[in-house]
Amino acid sequence: MLIRRRDLVFGLVGLFALQGAARGDALSQIMPTAKRVGIARFKVIFFKIYDAELFAPNGSFSRNGPYALRLTYLINARKDRIISSTVKEMKRQKAASKAVIESWIPLMERHFISMDEGSQADFIHTGDGRLLITANGRVISEITDGAFITALMDVWLGPKVRDKAFQDSLMGRAE
Repeated sequence: MLIRRRDLVFGLVGLFALQGAARGDALSQIMPTAKRVGIARFKVIFFKIYDAELFAPNGSFSRNGPYALRLTYLINARKDRIISSTVKEMKRQKAASKAVIESWIPLMERHFISMDEGSQADFIHTGDGRLLITANGRVISEITDGAFITALMDVWLGPKVRDKAFQDSLMGRAE
């Protein structure tokens, strides 16, 4: 019986995912005292895109300390769409010059992946200059470019967010 290479790859990915689930997710391993700070749903008009949760040690968020942003996708999100939306938002926020933001596109192409409906991505800010990206509890990438990390996390946590009510809810400031 022939096993196609694609089937073998999907089988191995599933096996590794199960092994990761047995050990627990990366967030709980990296930040064992993490507690949820807040939760918010991101929508565009009537379309639900993702639920966002902010975690920090003992539920106490500090922009300079460790924290994690978890996105649970409510749609199938293609990698190219995630990148273009991120670039658009960084430009709107004037996170850096257009040339610098454009120079980050290859970095995003290396580190971002497509996300299926129901899947989770964690952006774990370690507090020591690194950002770990996980997919469904498993670390898939590490980024050390401090300017990029700040610009990326500012999409949700920075002073120029598009939806202040979303940010307030995410940061536990909602009434």
